[in-house]
Amino acid sequence: MQERIQYLFKKFLNNTCSKEEFEEIFAFIKMAESDNEIRALLDATLAVHETANTDPEKANVFVNRSGEIEALLNDPLQLPRQRKRGSRKLIWYSAAACTCIMAFMLWVNNGGNAKNRTGEIVRASIKQATEKSQYRHLLLPDSTEVWLNAASELEFPEKFGNDKREVLLTGEAFFDVKHADKIPFIIYTGKVSTVVLGTAFNIKAYPDMDKITVSVKRGKVQVKYVDKPVAMLGIGEQVSIAVNDSTVKEKKLDEIEVSAWQQGKLVYDDYTVEDITKDLERVFNSKIQVKNDTIRDLRVSTSFDKETGLEKALEILCRLTDTKLIKENNIYYIK
Repeated sequence: MQERIQYLFKKFLNNTCSKEEFEEIFAFIKMAESDNEIRALLDATLAVHETANTDPEKANVFVNRSGEIEALLNDPLQLPRQRKRGSRKLIWYSAAACTCIMAFMLWVNNGGNAKNRTGEIVRASIKQATEKSQYRHLLLPDSTEVWLNAASELEFPEKFGNDKREVLLTGEAFFDVKHADKIPFIIYTGKVSTVVLGTAFNIKAYPDMDKITVSVKRGKVQVKYVDKPVAMLGIGEQVSIAVNDSTVKEKKLDEIEVSAWQQGKLVYDDYTVEDITKDLERVFNSKIQVKNDTIRDLRVSTSFDKETGLEKALEILCRLTDTKLIKENNIYYIK
């Protein structure tokens, strides 16, 4: 086993691991939490490579490789930028964590207490966030998969309880929840909570938008507003809840619409112009200002292909609203 670990570790450093070998490395890391023998083997292997890499440039290989792996898996975790000299073990574990969220939870302690809207404690909370135009895939402690959209944040415990699984979402995410009988999975987004046992669905709940939407791709989802049930959704169904007056609207969707953003489609059904431009700012990491006050709250239904770019999308929006698009100093103005 030691020879296998050394072999995989060397390939990791040389950036020549196959997908299967990456998975094998992180399987060893996960086992190390409860298996002292595996932990000792990893430490021994690390010591060998510490001795072999005394050159200052080579000493940074762990950091460099972590950045490359981030890009490879589209999971750009932000590692600590300041590290003490000689702390190679920390660097190794941090670099490995970039490609395995489970390893991240085992070796990096992001503790702290986070309260959800009801005041309950989500134990040992871990926060994962994305910047504008950034996306991330997460694997939660129960093997639930989450795709986090741009400028979003997900907060979850290091380990779920035996009676419920709770997370806090700000922004947008697509969830593929691992089925667990009698252990509901609950997502809190402001005054709205979404309860499931095992299903796939999308939630869009940015603080600066005037509504929260929940769309179901598979299974069933119960949506509550201030703890009162407002909808039970099935496949291809969506509910939107207005932030200002709590108006509830339900509709049917095509399957592709449920998680359109994952396929590079930007779909807006009955959104205000201001909300659309705010969303485009997040997606493209740009500045957009609506100078025409008469259209800020105008509701529009439209869609864009992300590959066509921001300027093309704004031109379409301007044609729909009979306005003009001007770009000055890298800022787009709608007048």
